[in-house]
Amino acid sequence: MKIKNSPIFLSILFTILALVFPTIAGAIIAIKSISSLSTIYLIQFAAFTCGILITLWIMKKSKFSLQDFGFRKFKAETWLVIIVVFELMAFFNGITLKDGFSVLTLLLLVIAVGICEELIFRGLVFKYLSAKGLKVAILGSSILFGFGHLANLLSGANFFMTLLQIAFAFLFGLVCAEIVAKTKSIIFPIIWHASHDFIAFLTDSEPNVLSVSMYVLHCLLLIGLAIYFWRALFPKKETTELMKLNNEKPEINV
Repeated sequence: MKIKNSPIFLSILFTILALVFPTIAGAIIAIKSISSLSTIYLIQFAAFTCGILITLWIMKKSKFSLQDFGFRKFKAETWLVIIVVFELMAFFNGITLKDGFSVLTLLLLVIAVGICEELIFRGLVFKYLSAKGLKVAILGSSILFGFGHLANLLSGANFFMTLLQIAFAFLFGLVCAEIVAKTKSIIFPIIWHASHDFIAFLTDSEPNVLSVSMYVLHCLLLIGLAIYFWRALFPKKETTELMKLNNEKPEINV
């Protein structure tokens, strides 16, 4: 197989693509010395919207259909309620309103980010890695998603909180990938991703005991969800097919 057609090589390229859009937005904001939060959100929204269009173009040019990438309905189950409750717990941190804050521009941004990143990681990356097996697709897309958040260290973000964010991103990506594998749909991960980012922006605060504790608790809840979905996707085969029928052939009585 040629390197350029390798699922792993393509997945790495898609991960780099995901980093291009926030990088361009950050460069524009830095060069223009923009400080208005609403303007920053709009620039980032424009960058991620370009990312959505480019990603959709790649999908259309691929050998797969949009349905193959998860554009289909999904059936809601009990786990959805757990996720909603776990997201609402973030409000225990309180709501932080920043200067120049605009709910509309924030909504536009998180929707664009949710769609763009999910199309890339749970769409392109997941689908192409599926050629290596479902487990590789789930774990590989999650690792690359978490790795993408290492860029936050370059922006001068708090080291400890960034490590927590990377761990959270990996676990979040893991559960989202499992949901895609289970439901065959990318719709809920997009909604969840956008909702999580929206709530995270509203409840963002300086690192303290409460905020760190909530982050750790969220990670633990994600671990629980990851285990639940993993067992649902890869059940142990009926006790290894009843121990290969007890390794015995049926006796024939004459």
